[in-house]
Amino acid sequence: MTWERGYRALDLAASWNAPLTLLDDVDASFTGERHLYGLPFRFGDDLEGASLVRVTGETEIPVDDDCHWILFAHALEEPDLFEGAPVGSEAARYTVRYADGGAETVPVRRRFEIGPTPRLWSDRPIPLDWGQTPFLALPDAQHQLMHRTCGRFDAAGARFVDIDDPQARSPYVLPYRFYLWPWRNPHPERRVAAIGIASAGPAVLIGAVTLSRLPEDPFGRTVSRDLIFTLSDRGGPVGEDFAVTVDRGTATYVYRTVDGGSVSSPPGWGGATNPRAGYVKVAATPSATVTLEVGGTETSAFTWGDLLDQGRIVTADGTEWRLPDPGRAWIKGTVVDDATGEPLPCRLHFHTPDGVPLAPYGHHTHINSDGNTWNLDIGGDVRLGQRTYAYVDGEFEGWLPHGPVIVEAARGFDYVPLREELTIRPGQRTLELRLKRFHDPEADGYVAGDTHVHFVSTHGAELEARGEGVRVTNLLMSQWGHLYTNTEDFTGHPHTSADGTTHVFAGQENRTAMLGHINLLGLRTPVRPWCTGGAEESDLGGGLETTLARWADECHAQGGTVVLAHFPVPNGEAAALIATGRLDGVEMIAYDDYNIAQYYRYLNAGYRLTLVGGTDKMTSEVPIGLVRTYARVPDPRTMDYWDWCAAVRSGDTVVTSGPHLRLSVDGAAPGSVLTGAPSVRCTAEFRSIFPVDRVEIVVNGSVAGSRRWDSAVQAGSVDVDLAVDEPSWIAARCYGPGEGVARHKDVWERPIMAHTSPVYVAPGDAYERTDEAVLTEMLQLIDGVEQHVTTRARTAWPGPVDHRHGTPDHDRFLLEPLDEARRTIRERLGGQGLRPTAQ
Repeated sequence: MTWERGYRALDLAASWNAPLTLLDDVDASFTGERHLYGLPFRFGDDLEGASLVRVTGETEIPVDDDCHWILFAHALEEPDLFEGAPVGSEAARYTVRYADGGAETVPVRRRFEIGPTPRLWSDRPIPLDWGQTPFLALPDAQHQLMHRTCGRFDAAGARFVDIDDPQARSPYVLPYRFYLWPWRNPHPERRVAAIGIASAGPAVLIGAVTLSRLPEDPFGRTVSRDLIFTLSDRGGPVGEDFAVTVDRGTATYVYRTVDGGSVSSPPGWGGATNPRAGYVKVAATPSATVTLEVGGTETSAFTWGDLLDQGRIVTADGTEWRLPDPGRAWIKGTVVDDATGEPLPCRLHFHTPDGVPLAPYGHHTHINSDGNTWNLDIGGDVRLGQRTYAYVDGEFEGWLPHGPVIVEAARGFDYVPLREELTIRPGQRTLELRLKRFHDPEADGYVAGDTHVHFVSTHGAELEARGEGVRVTNLLMSQWGHLYTNTEDFTGHPHTSADGTTHVFAGQENRTAMLGHINLLGLRTPVRPWCTGGAEESDLGGGLETTLARWADECHAQGGTVVLAHFPVPNGEAAALIATGRLDGVEMIAYDDYNIAQYYRYLNAGYRLTLVGGTDKMTSEVPIGLVRTYARVPDPRTMDYWDWCAAVRSGDTVVTSGPHLRLSVDGAAPGSVLTGAPSVRCTAEFRSIFPVDRVEIVVNGSVAGSRRWDSAVQAGSVDVDLAVDEPSWIAARCYGPGEGVARHKDVWERPIMAHTSPVYVAPGDAYERTDEAVLTEMLQLIDGVEQHVTTRARTAWPGPVDHRHGTPDHDRFLLEPLDEARRTIRERLGGQGLRPTAQ
């Protein structure tokens, strides 16, 4: 066999004396010329005849060459190590005989240099060799990365590991047969004539032997380090089809680097990546070849040792490769409130000036390889844009490189986000970060909550909420086709943090595809079924078992709070719920012209509706509380979960994705009703860590007063004196800058805005409004729902059915709330409403 970049496999054919069938489950993939860890080995290839060296006494393998290392692919035939043979006991002696007559004899010990060849272990739940491979040798199967974007659905959980563990497959398959033991030759200047193998009792199996003329450790012991590359002007963008491979070592997936020049305003809320630059973590021997492939085609290659020597290489395709300073320090860090010095939960992101992200230990630099995370790996980290942030409780640990490091830290909307370039010095062990409070809405009684969160665990929700300054999180169980989520989190009472400030309550989002979605908050017992009416909310082919109105009634009977999710869509039963007063709030998850216009229409028709905010968090690409509700409670210091829900029902709320917005109408707060008020003075004021360029006072859906700034500001107000000629509702709203409104870098790119619930004013003794067009359309919606229930929904069960509601007439059970809503609307129309005729 010829030398291959410093290594040569020996031809053992003259010594073969045993069949490969001595090994379990051998096929052609384990025979012949193979590269293991990038090194050449020559195994026997005759599956029927002699292709293995079996030694029970003594034998000799000719070499006649010089070398720095000898690599043995060997194993013991019998599993005596697992049957009482002592660890460290001698199994064989290998003698390296030099051409000058000298020799070196080495003991080969069980569990040190050699071990039993793996078996199928079909009668055991755990393979006996798992966790008992030799201390000084490697299995002949190497860990490798899973395919980045494809694979079996049932391997989705394992996919997060990135690494394909050869021993973790089910059903179990033998991943290897031999152990690769590298022996360092103490006399590389002396020619090796032969190797003597002498058994000390057990049968020794030799599969292959390889020589190395290089002084490097054949398998390497250097810890992985960052490798940064920048494509030429013609290259890019760096994507999932980019892969760096290392034949004699390991490489992670390729990721884009953080764009150091891209800073969000404010910092700490996401950022872009550099489309032409990427990085990968590499551990390799100097002789290794590093290759860049794009879509499976090689575009660039170089020798790792050359880059180690030079620090920078430009390959023929114009790609620049660099190695940053490898120095690093394990840092124990704290984040504290600048005023009090107390530990402060928040979220953190670090990256180097080269754009390589760093995470506190236990957190991710890239969640799910920067892929989608719907119902996957939710909690503990969040990704905004292409930056991953770690939620910490005020303390963290982990590796940071020596030299400059950029840190970003943020805590919701109430603290000034931090972006700072630090210098980590050799020998440094600690780091303190300080966050300054920007505004304290609780000083005015306003407490933040999120009405709509999915998938995260209760404790995960608590950590994330504390890091975002959200004191109330409504974690909602639900059904998604054949998937049920957060069932295990329901207790019927709030989970409260140890300091008593943060509350997580597992409630429900009950859903139907046509009738709508509804959040049931503060449930003592579950309201079942969670979803109904068929796919995709409930079972494929499932029937319509109940309605939103019935769910709302059960929630209210328990003292719960009912919120129509992401109002008004799905737009089915919303009109009936509003008409019958079954809603305690309507939810905004993102500002949209259509959704807010529908809200204004119902307000114009005289319905008093509290506005609440929730994220509808379903991924790690949006933080809890990105859209949140500030509800005014009597005393934030002693507030519990039930106080917050009561505050929502009172109507004094603000929905925001950033700005703190306040509305006062003659001193009255949102949710108030002022009567006998021929004129009022309205004040809207805001403070915001995000830029804002306009604030508006809205009366009956029209802007009655506004103020706009040419350059976005972080604080401002507008005052308007209004004559009240008719019963009117008054609300305030503000926006981030730009015609399209500045947007967050969450998965839905939600606009930066805030909107208050209304104050209701009337010049006379009572607040009463109506809008015939809106009421008429509400009747149309109710009739549409009724016709869907009676002619299109699946309500024809194939056999006798005893429904959960216990009412013998199932259709009547479904339709009664619609009839109730129709009656109330017709009463408001003075009995003149006409029921549309079905077409």
